[in-house]
Amino acid sequence: MAITQQSFIFTARSDASFIENTLPSLIKLLEKADGKITLILDTRDPSGVLGSALSQCNLSEITSKIENLQRNLNFEFLKTSYDSRSISLKNRIQFNYPHKETHCFRGYPIYGSFKQFFDTDARYILHLDSDMIFYEAPEYSWINEGIKIMEDNEDILCVLPRGGPPSKESSLHQGTTRYQVDNKRGLYLFKNFTSRHYLIHRERFLSLLPLKPLWLSWREPIKSRLFGNGKMLCWEAMVEHALENSGMWRADLMTDQAWSLHPGDRSEKFYQLLPQIIKSVNLNEFPEEQRGCFDLRLKEWGNYLN
Repeated sequence: MAITQQSFIFTARSDASFIENTLPSLIKLLEKADGKITLILDTRDPSGVLGSALSQCNLSEITSKIENLQRNLNFEFLKTSYDSRSISLKNRIQFNYPHKETHCFRGYPIYGSFKQFFDTDARYILHLDSDMIFYEAPEYSWINEGIKIMEDNEDILCVLPRGGPPSKESSLHQGTTRYQVDNKRGLYLFKNFTSRHYLIHRERFLSLLPLKPLWLSWREPIKSRLFGNGKMLCWEAMVEHALENSGMWRADLMTDQAWSLHPGDRSEKFYQLLPQIIKSVNLNEFPEEQRGCFDLRLKEWGNYLN
């Protein structure tokens, strides 16, 4: 019998500086939802801005840290294998052409992001990047709530907790990203997609295939056909393009019982404050300026914690 939900946590060599802080909280969150948990380490040499802008450790260092964490946390640990035949087969399914590219121009996995849909036959897939930070009320599971919503609503492709702690007026500070408010179902509806975290209905995602390959410029598909190293846009952009042309939505939960933060800053100050930030988030405590904001506001957190 297939499991209902499987979780995949993505990590890379740039994550060694914080994974010991973030992973225990992520595992605790996932265990409430009763599904298999797999941590996947990207073994490819980093490329793009993610390779140049972020500090990178060697594979042995982060592997050692993950294996040490595994002694006290319950998860399966896998390393991404870049087999050329598998890349060709998966990309033919994904793009209707056996592209050789495995990462986007920024360095985020394309092949790995798609491969997880064939690493399980679970009805639902939960994906998290290892730097994500979540608040969740003790007796609540946004994952279980998300599954219920997708079981009841065929127009929902994926579910996320709200971005940032709730604002006073319950609005989201999403910049130029447009969304609709569905008060009847308690959802914010988006045609936008993010690869940082999502609970997704596997078969509904597969129904969007093949994805349209999107490139950084008109030259890149030519380079891809000739040399196999064209610069693709990120995987989330290609999923978003498919979502925009479908009758489905990404749904963020309106409830204040769960919310998420993404830390874009990788400064020394961030690493110093991270344990305190996670502790505060777990207690549903945060600076007022963080309300409604998905991106972690490091300066305001520094003032708040000091």
